[in-house]
Amino acid sequence: MRGDLPLALKGAEAFIMVAPAVPRPASYLLSPELLAWAPEATARDLALWETLLTLAQAPDGSVQDLQLPRIAGVRQALAALSASGRQAQPRELVDSLHRLFGRERAPLKLKGEFGYRLPSFLGDVLVPGRYGHLDLVTLARFRHRASALLYRRLVGELAAAKARYVAGGAPHLIELTPTQLATTMGLPAEIRVGQLKAAYLTPTLAEIAAHVRAFRVVAEEVHGEKRPGQLHAPLERVVLAIELLPPERLDAVPVRRLPREDFAFLLQQGDAARYRVSGKTLARVSALFAGRSLPGAKAGPGPAVASDVQTRLDLWLAALNEALTGVPVTPEAETRAYRGARLLAAIETEGVDLSFIGFHREEADAPDLQPALDCDAGVRVRVDARKARADRRKAEDRAQANDARRDVRAKRAAGEAPAPIPRETVKVTTPAPAPASAAPSAPELARPDPDAVARAMAILSTPEAKREAKDLGWYWQYGLEFPLTQAGRIGRVFLRAEFKARFPLLHEADALLGQPYRRSVILLSKLLGVTKDNLDNDERLTPHPCIDLDLAEGCALVLGKSFAFAVEGGRLDGLVDRLAEDRERMLGQANKALAEWKDRQRKLARAAARPRPEPPTPAIHCEVRRNALGVYERVDD
Repeated sequence: MRGDLPLALKGAEAFIMVAPAVPRPASYLLSPELLAWAPEATARDLALWETLLTLAQAPDGSVQDLQLPRIAGVRQALAALSASGRQAQPRELVDSLHRLFGRERAPLKLKGEFGYRLPSFLGDVLVPGRYGHLDLVTLARFRHRASALLYRRLVGELAAAKARYVAGGAPHLIELTPTQLATTMGLPAEIRVGQLKAAYLTPTLAEIAAHVRAFRVVAEEVHGEKRPGQLHAPLERVVLAIELLPPERLDAVPVRRLPREDFAFLLQQGDAARYRVSGKTLARVSALFAGRSLPGAKAGPGPAVASDVQTRLDLWLAALNEALTGVPVTPEAETRAYRGARLLAAIETEGVDLSFIGFHREEADAPDLQPALDCDAGVRVRVDARKARADRRKAEDRAQANDARRDVRAKRAAGEAPAPIPRETVKVTTPAPAPASAAPSAPELARPDPDAVARAMAILSTPEAKREAKDLGWYWQYGLEFPLTQAGRIGRVFLRAEFKARFPLLHEADALLGQPYRRSVILLSKLLGVTKDNLDNDERLTPHPCIDLDLAEGCALVLGKSFAFAVEGGRLDGLVDRLAEDRERMLGQANKALAEWKDRQRKLARAAARPRPEPPTPAIHCEVRRNALGVYERVDD
């Protein structure tokens, strides 16, 4: 596991695999005392220093009793020095300790230990504050001292500015004069600008680009006015543009705290096993790259709602279907690292979760598939991708069922399972239900008064009513995100008081029209578990088992939001009739689902009533022998 320092110090390979990114306060990273300390230290020495400091720190990051000597093992120090690719020897460790701590060059044994003292200025700079993380593996891989020093300065600047990754966000800018840049990289302030750029800045930025995976750095030069007699305009400052990259580890990504049932739709959208993304990865990646389209949402990453999760899942399914069919959605499918055949290869080598993360990092860095799915033609791409997912899941379930049948047949042939019983041998007779009395049909509702309809239409045509309709659409958004658990609760609160209190114009117009929208919400609430007994309390609602996710989502959309869409869009002609048709359609779908559920229950009851034969008793084989008395007895092993 990444972050286990004792395990990392067992060898160079272990160090590269599991060495942590250690937290350091910005006051430490930007400290002039730290920059001036150990001026002869190399890049490997600086990596060793950060490792030894981590060993000396308490669990809370503080350092106690600076005047006391510390002890470390030679093998531990050599693991940090050897992570750059070349195995370090004890004599090289002796030189490093001399450059860092002024320790005399006494030889060290491979299995021995050494002592060191921390510099006194650490007590002033290792103080609580804003933290950045220094990756020990990255530090160990640097070959130039200037690379390690500039990397440390950049991490400190990002920590001081509280910079965090935001998908599509602007880069963080740091402006340095040539003198400041030279000092930051551990060079003399009077170094020539040409030498600074060619011999130090260019290779340093190349090393940072090769080894740092938390951000990218681009240097831009700002020149002053060219004076007479000068060949080139003087370099006034260097602007370092730091572009933060998505974090590799998703453990710290915030995810909205919601009931487990609210994420049940993730289980209902499963894929074949080899392409199935875990719910944890899907939720955290969706939170990291959240679209934040809801009103009042803060910019930047945050807890994802279901629409964010569905967006990420649709992008993944579209890319996966593109790779499996070989039909590119965009031209970039031929060049991207996680598109087409390269995506399938990544799934085979990295696993589906890591490929899912890599695909969305690439898409967030340069959106390509998202714009293609947002246009009109993208609707067909989404539909085809979802259908392909369902077909893969059904094919896998069918194959597993066939394998199970073959196993049962093989066991029956070997006598390990009972023989099948024909269904015709068992007949469960149920008495015919008594004929129901014909119930009188409900009287048709009286048509609203034409004058009342005219007043209602005048109200609904006002800008204020349209604003209320927009707010009503967002009011139902949470119920649409999690229809099985939240739509009924929202409908119950809406019917109690919030319709009149929060949407007075829409409530008045609905009353003038004969309350068609209120009847739609009443039907929605009844279908999702609201009854007369729980209408006035806040107990948890449980919809009937026949109401699945798709039907609940359709009810929330058609019965809850269609009125808001019609008013906001100005489609008021035939509004009452359309709402009545919506109620009839959704009620018909609910009755059909109920009939299918009852039919399944009857089949399950018949299957449960069918007698099951006891499995055959296996034959018992034992060995007997005749004893001295002529009696046969069993021989036990």
